[in-house]
Amino acid sequence: MEDVDEVEHFFGVYLLYCKNPKYKGRTYIGYTVDAKRRIKQHNAGAKFGGAWRTSNKGPWTMVLIVHGFPNDISALKFEWAWQHSDVSRRLRHVPKKKSKQKTFDYRISVLNEMLKIGPWCRLPLTIRWLDSEFANEYSMQVSPPLHMPISYSKVVSRKIDIF
Repeated sequence: MEDVDEVEHFFGVYLLYCKNPKYKGRTYIGYTVDAKRRIKQHNAGAKFGGAWRTSNKGPWTMVLIVHGFPNDISALKFEWAWQHSDVSRRLRHVPKKKSKQKTFDYRISVLNEMLKIGPWCRLPLTIRWLDSEFANEYSMQVSPPLHMPISYSKVVSRKIDIF
């Protein structure tokens, strides 16, 4: 995973995993327009723009990011539904997390279901694995529609030049 892809008009929803043994297995789902800057903020803490839930619990690693949303509203709705799968009306059919099920496994299974239902199944989304350790173990569990590519490289958002 040495390659870096540049993407214009970038709106992404990402999944973080906590590498700290004290908080092992914790996850965080968020929205960003700049993945590189956002992971730095999470690892620096709430004082530097990171989320309160991730503050002082790092280091965090960005495992995957879903991007290709047409606008920020669409990405934020996806983020909310993924974070709140237990109350989202679009995800009523998704079983609740079992007590013995790992949170990360559950987040991946919810993502897999979300990519198969509307409105998200109709969007030109890309599922991008950013951490090869997790990609090797979990990539087979994510099976999006055929028009959604799965990528295994870093991503950089590029500003759009407007004349």
